[in-house]
Amino acid sequence: MAFLKDVESEELRELVKSCFKEINSLKEQLNEESRDIKTNEVVKNVLIQNENQNSNLTARINELTEDVNKKETALKEKDLQLQEKDTEIKEKELEIRELITKMNTQQESDNEEVLSEYRKQISNLTTTVENQKEEISQLKSMEVDTSSKSEKELKLEITKLKEQNEELKSASSTTEINQLRSVIDRQTEELKEIPVLKNQLTIELAGRDQKIKKYEEEIQSLTTKLEDFGNINPEEVKVKESELEDSKNKIAELEKTIEELKSSTADNISEDAEKQIKELNDKILSLETENKDLKESAHVEIVPSSGNMGSLIEDFTEKSNELIKVQAELQRVQDLNKVNEYKISELEEENAKLKNSTESNVIVEAPDNSKLNAEIDSLKQQLLDKEEILSSKETQIVNLTAKLDKISLEVDQNAIAEEEFKAIKDNLLHKTQEYDALELDLVEKDATVESLKQQYDKKIQEYEKLETKFNTLEESNNEILDELNELKSKANEQNLEINSLTLGKESNANKISELESLLASKDEEIASLKVKLDGVEIDLNASNTSDDLQEELKQTKKLLYEKDAEYDKLKLDFNQLRKSTSKQIEELSEGITNFSNSNEKLRTENEYLDKALTNKNIQINKLEQEKETLDLVIKEKDANYLKLKEESFNLKKLNDNQITKLKQEVQDKSDKISALPQKLELKDIEISQLNKLLKTRENESASKTDTIKELRNNVQVSQEEIKQLKDQLARDSLLIDDKLKAKDDEIFKIKENYSNTIQEKNQEIAKLTSLLNQRNYKIDELTASIDALNNDMGIMKNQMVDSSEKYNQSESLIKAKEDTITKQDELLDELNTQIERLENKLKLKDDDIEELYYKISEKEDIIESLKTDVFDTNKKLEEIDALSTELSQKNSELNDINTKLEDKDNELKETNDMVLSSTARIKELKDIIERKNKDIDDHKKLLADKNEELDKLKDLQPRIRSLELEKADLKSDYEKQIASLKADLQKADLIKDENEKLDQEISRLHEVVDEKDVQLEDMSKFKDYFSAMISKPLPGLTSFQSQIYHLLPDALSASELYDYLTGLGYSNLEKESFAKTLKALEKRGYCQRARDGDKIIWVKNPINTEE
Repeated sequence: MAFLKDVESEELRELVKSCFKEINSLKEQLNEESRDIKTNEVVKNVLIQNENQNSNLTARINELTEDVNKKETALKEKDLQLQEKDTEIKEKELEIRELITKMNTQQESDNEEVLSEYRKQISNLTTTVENQKEEISQLKSMEVDTSSKSEKELKLEITKLKEQNEELKSASSTTEINQLRSVIDRQTEELKEIPVLKNQLTIELAGRDQKIKKYEEEIQSLTTKLEDFGNINPEEVKVKESELEDSKNKIAELEKTIEELKSSTADNISEDAEKQIKELNDKILSLETENKDLKESAHVEIVPSSGNMGSLIEDFTEKSNELIKVQAELQRVQDLNKVNEYKISELEEENAKLKNSTESNVIVEAPDNSKLNAEIDSLKQQLLDKEEILSSKETQIVNLTAKLDKISLEVDQNAIAEEEFKAIKDNLLHKTQEYDALELDLVEKDATVESLKQQYDKKIQEYEKLETKFNTLEESNNEILDELNELKSKANEQNLEINSLTLGKESNANKISELESLLASKDEEIASLKVKLDGVEIDLNASNTSDDLQEELKQTKKLLYEKDAEYDKLKLDFNQLRKSTSKQIEELSEGITNFSNSNEKLRTENEYLDKALTNKNIQINKLEQEKETLDLVIKEKDANYLKLKEESFNLKKLNDNQITKLKQEVQDKSDKISALPQKLELKDIEISQLNKLLKTRENESASKTDTIKELRNNVQVSQEEIKQLKDQLARDSLLIDDKLKAKDDEIFKIKENYSNTIQEKNQEIAKLTSLLNQRNYKIDELTASIDALNNDMGIMKNQMVDSSEKYNQSESLIKAKEDTITKQDELLDELNTQIERLENKLKLKDDDIEELYYKISEKEDIIESLKTDVFDTNKKLEEIDALSTELSQKNSELNDINTKLEDKDNELKETNDMVLSSTARIKELKDIIERKNKDIDDHKKLLADKNEELDKLKDLQPRIRSLELEKADLKSDYEKQIASLKADLQKADLIKDENEKLDQEISRLHEVVDEKDVQLEDMSKFKDYFSAMISKPLPGLTSFQSQIYHLLPDALSASELYDYLTGLGYSNLEKESFAKTLKALEKRGYCQRARDGDKIIWVKNPINTEE
């Protein structure tokens, strides 16, 4: 270590020690962080893998169980195909051996680790092939071994999935880093957009304030107009009411005339109207002439009548004009109300927005807003009601105006007729009589006027009610305006706060700009001082330096340190200001987001309320329609109810009549029943005999039904088993085909993976060899330890693979066997349910047979009763025959007693009638007996058929017994398998524990490897530093100066370079010596000054190789 003999060796040693300490501390921190990250990632990946594996395994197991059940039926048919498949497997084994030979040839150039891993993979493949051979041989023997193949396929799939998961882990980490970077970029862009958003907010708030002022002015104008409208004089109202009464009277008269005109035919309407108009004009002219004459003459009594007609016409025209004005005013009021509603809705929306923007200050006022909304809704409903009333009245006014227009036209026509008035002065005397008639008509019209006055009084009352409602609305409107003013004042306060915040931000921005300008000025001063210091050439070794210069240098040093301290303080202030402004910006952005969210919520709520109102209106209309339909239905039901009452009354009468008739029939039948007990005694004896016969037959039928049940059950069980075996054979054949295809694909994939892995390994080996040659002796020791650890890791991985395969095999075997057991249990349950169903059916059939026997017995009883009746009639006939013989013998003796014989003749007639009726009855009974005999023959045929079926079922009993024996054997086999599975489960638990231990060791070794990688990276950095320290000094430089040249980065200021060196470990380096070295480097052309804005940067010049 020749470079340590210099003066600077102690500094280098301290620097190296500090570097190593910092490196060790950083290593510990990185190791802890990497452990935490890796543990979290490992836990997440393990959980995800377990979930995926469980879902995949369950799905796959279900599929495999179905395949197994299908393939068990096709075993016998697939024996020949299995032989062909064996040949194919042998060919593939030859291909695998060729691959092994190729592997052996290529493994000489590869590492020992790669060779061991591939050999193990090949051995695993050979074992899998042998296992598959064994499975194929077992498939030939029995159905149970088919499940092992599916389990091994599952294992292979699980291993593939594990490899894919490992590949995805590395990819997912990179994707997460990219996502985080994109999120950081977005956040920076959003921070840049915050001031723009703030300016937009201020502009929007100012515009809204202007809108609020406009709305306030409009509301005030509306209130003044409403007050003017409410302050109408009652005298004007009375005058207008009187005018309305007069106009209504005239309208009524005209309506009557119009109705009279309508009653006439359509052809004569125009002619009659013209005639009437002419007559009216003539009357008016005559009346006017009479008035003039009377004015001139002394007859004063007739003057007012003619004046009244002219005044009526003038009043009519005036009132029509007044009605038009009133209409226009009403329309204006309606338009103003609509405008007010629209403005109130807009103000409500703006108030809601302002409230949402000021949630932080006005949280307590939420219940008041809800009350306001409720009141506003009620006011809206009231306004809607009033609008409907106004619309109805508008329609009335429109009708009245139309009628007034018609009347005005007629009046105009009358004015035209004034010229003709002068020509008809002579006809005044003839028209006086007509005038008297018109006076009578006026009296009648006065009565109609009184009725119209009553209607008008009612409408005045309605108008007063409307005025009261209007006053209440005005009061509520004033309250709402007061509340709106309060909210506006609060909003203005909040706007002032926002403006103050914006001004604070601007002041902060000004301060920041001032501080930046100060920093720039201070940087320039420092740079100028440093230039001056650099200009002063100081040689410490010179002996002719003066004390004054040294004192000046010390003072300048102190000034520099003070300036540096001020610079640091300014930096801290600047950072604090940035933090405070960033917080304010974040708060403003949060307020903006909350404001926008609240606006969106209110919009959605308003839309929802509008939709709800429309839906409710639709529902109300529907309910009204339903009510009308229900009323109609109720009316129909009432009519039906009346009809039913009448029908029930009639039915009661009919029932009473029928009851009387039935009572009479009951009395007749009771008389007949009294004569039946003798017949019943005889029939009881016959019934007892028949019961004995029935019991014997029932016992025989019961025994036969039991045998039938047993045989049917056995037949169904055998049929189902046969179907299952056929299905299993078919499924097994399909499974074998799929497995062979899968194995072909696996062999192809193995070849491709083998070639790819060989190429990758060769590339990695070349890289590793280059790196190993470059590293120092320490790195060689570390690589040796890493190689040892890698060997251990390979062994552990292989052990893990073997153990995981064994564990997966055991789990899949257990699951498959459990599935087969559960399925067989389900089959047994289904068989039991089918047996129970068949038993229930047989019971129902037995019940039917018993009912038939019961019917037969009843019919036989009837037959026997008829037989007894026939027997009695035969006896009576025999007695009649005996009596007839006696009568023939004693005719000679009974000639004297003709009177008695006549009575007896009458009795004989009655008996003959009875005999005739009995003969007809006997014929009917004979027909019934024939029918019963046919039914008995049919039942006999059914019994014969059933006996044949029983014989067939008895033939199937030995087959059923053999099947039962097979079932017993299968049960014993399954019990043995279950016992073996339990033992396998215990072994699997032990293997699990071992696997967990191995996983822990593997994770620990991974951590060690990661730590070593980090150490290698750190060592590569230190190698660069040491190479800079050890390298020969450059020409014209000392070793310290050349070291600093090699260590310094490019394009940085002097203070930044100084901080960089102190960070590396030059803690005792002074600024003076550093300034000297920079100046020396500049003199010898190794460095160069440059200006980057306000900064002075030191740029490294490239080294000439020639020098």
